[in-house]
Amino acid sequence: MKLEDHPTVQRIHLKTVPSVPPKKESLDAGWLKQLVLDAGADDVGFVEIGRPALDGQREDIFKAFPHTKTLISFVVRMNREAIRTPARSVSNTEFHQSGDEVNDIARSVVQTLEDRGIRAMNPAMGFPMEMDQFPGKV
Repeated sequence: MKLEDHPTVQRIHLKTVPSVPPKKESLDAGWLKQLVLDAGADDVGFVEIGRPALDGQREDIFKAFPHTKTLISFVVRMNREAIRTPARSVSNTEFHQSGDEVNDIARSVVQTLEDRGIRAMNPAMGFPMEMDQFPGKV
């Protein structure tokens, strides 16, 4: 059996995104919103990269992902009482679980977009890690 005939290799090839996407595809905002909601977000919005309010962040965004055209912002609800309690262990657990949920949703959305040949990435939900830029923007 040749390697390219193996079922696992064939399945991977079916999922592989071509390096040059097919025709320029325009995404429908309604479809994209529903995709994010179906992935588990409680609300979602979009911001075009050219919006003047992003002037101070655009350079950093392009450093992370030069192909950016639109930013997707979404939220998930946290359990209120878990955040309100003075018991730090309970609040900490809620923050971590919600953070994991945010990362899972973002990863799912990116996978779906990539499966359609659309370049996408999601940054980590957590605190800044690029501490080599401290002090300043991290």
